[in-house]
Amino acid sequence: MSLAPENVPPAVPISQPRVFVTKRLRLRPWLDTDAPGPGEGPDGDSVRFMPAGAQPGPDDFPAWLERRRRDMDTGADLHWCIADATSDAMLGNVQIFRMGPVQDRFQGELGYWLRPGARGRAIIGEAVSPVIAYAFTPVRDSGLGLIRLHAATDADNYASQSILRSAGFTQSGADHQAWRRSDGALSDGTYFELLAGGDHCPTAVEPITVEGNPLHAAGAPRIRLRKWQHTDADRVMEAHSDGRARYWLAGLPSPYTLEHAHSFIAASSVEATEGKALSWCVADAESDVCVGSVAVMDLLDRGTAGEIGYWAHPDARGSGVISEAVRLAVRHAFI
Repeated sequence: MSLAPENVPPAVPISQPRVFVTKRLRLRPWLDTDAPGPGEGPDGDSVRFMPAGAQPGPDDFPAWLERRRRDMDTGADLHWCIADATSDAMLGNVQIFRMGPVQDRFQGELGYWLRPGARGRAIIGEAVSPVIAYAFTPVRDSGLGLIRLHAATDADNYASQSILRSAGFTQSGADHQAWRRSDGALSDGTYFELLAGGDHCPTAVEPITVEGNPLHAAGAPRIRLRKWQHTDADRVMEAHSDGRARYWLAGLPSPYTLEHAHSFIAASSVEATEGKALSWCVADAESDVCVGSVAVMDLLDRGTAGEIGYWAHPDARGSGVISEAVRLAVRHAFI
């Protein structure tokens, strides 16, 4: 009797993805009834950052689904419908594709999209976690047996880059004027990779939301500390363009542009993933508008020591919200 190598993929292609259930989501095969409704198809961001035809609308969904099923029949691609765990409503797609011939595959590319109404709720981060684990699980344990995943994003797609970095991917390269968007414009690309069996982020920390103390008459919290979002970029740019901020925060670029603000937000995710710093947006508890920043920086010895840092948006100075934010951050750091 001969023994096959432990990690050789099965001879029969996997044409249907395994079902995964997380706290909020159910990753399952696509159904004919999953067509997006009116207003749930590609929006401006989809057109700007995704290849033509990657995300379906109500009219082209049947053809889109037929192509995906054909790709899965070859064994080179797997596509999961991201569905709400309670309602089973379609939220988006996550995929591993370009795995190559089944008998020779060792790597694949990770891709994903959400319908517009599902964004802003950290759904993709939750969805890619079981998919990555399945990709790296050996074939003998009913996984795909891959040793490498890679991904590519438009250089301006800061949200997607943050998702990849939070999942443990590291940037492996970049190119210039090498992507053609759906509108015909050329843009730069960034490339990421993740290897199986690596100790990707042993000291990673996560900026969980911390609610403020009830300080004003109504008894409700004035602020919350939350994860930075790329929708905060305008407020970051305004704060870092202010003369007083520039006096105290040495080394800010001049002029400070929206691109710099997006880079600041992306860097906060990278530093958390690498265990170097824990940074929060200080947000108004009612409007969720950014009023400043607080961070525990220069984390040493797996988080046993660090430095506190903060700044306020000009329209929030003198209100006491940053003093409150610092108290919350310090209290959280010592828990």
